[in-house]
Amino acid sequence: MADIRPTNNDARTAESLIRDLERLRDAACAGCGAPVGPHQSLMAIAIGFKDPPRCLRCLGAALDQEPARLRDWLFDYVRQRECFLEAWNWANREAGLAEGVLPLSLQAIGPVAELPNSPCLESALEPETANPSPLHADAEWDAGDMACGDLVLELRLRLRAMRPGQIMKLCARDPGAPQDLPAWCRLTWHTLLRAEHPTYWIQRKE
Repeated sequence: MADIRPTNNDARTAESLIRDLERLRDAACAGCGAPVGPHQSLMAIAIGFKDPPRCLRCLGAALDQEPARLRDWLFDYVRQRECFLEAWNWANREAGLAEGVLPLSLQAIGPVAELPNSPCLESALEPETANPSPLHADAEWDAGDMACGDLVLELRLRLRAMRPGQIMKLCARDPGAPQDLPAWCRLTWHTLLRAEHPTYWIQRKE
């Protein structure tokens, strides 16, 4: 693996994620009550389930996705984002594991697959993105410089309060948003209609 040197912004975000993992060290799953552990907590944070987090099986049930496939997508995402990778490696060091590896407890969920077409690696938007026509927004939110887990946590809650099919106009200035938001929308089945950083139009899933 290449030597990764986080930017100052990524380093600050990684420190925030690590503090979250320390706080959630003994957290139980909000769905089944099972211990979550730092690696599953980090995956839950990545998709917007932080307080309290959910285990991968309950995340899969909430998102209507097979847990092993969801794990592979999220592990792919972690490895693509420097701040999340730093937090993941912190969790590995705490567990006495080598950096960048998947713990045996997560491998036990199912076979680990190579996902060359993982939604976390795709950057293309939905076809509507190429259409310059105006989009009506049912709600607007300026997230400012909010980054990583906090952004998708709040976004998930705001979309949940909207009706299916409604559109959120989001302003997100975090430099990771152009990669994070398309991946998050694909994982959660919401539709990213258009992206003109820092403005994004997201349609709540039906």
